[in-house]
Amino acid sequence: MSEKPTPHDVDAFLDSTVVGDDPSLTAALEASNAAGLPPIAVSVQQGKFLSLLAGAIGARRILEIGTLGGFSTIWLARGAGPQGRVVTLEYEPKHAEVARGNLKRAGVDDRVEVIVGAALDTLPTVTGPFDLIFIDADKENNLAYVEWAVRLARPVRSWWWTT
Repeated sequence: MSEKPTPHDVDAFLDSTVVGDDPSLTAALEASNAAGLPPIAVSVQQGKFLSLLAGAIGARRILEIGTLGGFSTIWLARGAGPQGRVVTLEYEPKHAEVARGNLKRAGVDDRVEVIVGAALDTLPTVTGPFDLIFIDADKENNLAYVEWAVRLARPVRSWWWTT
């Protein structure tokens, strides 16, 4: 009898069968790690879900609060398609710089606007409506981010955040 698969085994299986090898995503994670960014990016499966969600709802304007190294941003931009646009807010200038490089390498930089600064300071400068809003930033401000999401979301669309 074989051993029960571990969560890591399941993740590895899903990564290889559902997502497959993507050099630009691998490079984005490697560049983020090399730059010393915290290892808190969404997982490959979560990224794939974000891309599928954006595509399924026909999202053309996406707001992301919390960029980190741009891994989730790449997935969102791909899900929005060539006509889609992503606005992403990042507090740390170093993270934004790494993200810009990753977005360029992935070929989606022309569809993404990276805004640097505290999200609560930059959100008032952002013009909605957005079809999809993804919140993955400092958790202590989640309530304020959700309040902004409600204001900026297109009616009857979706917004998501991580806990």
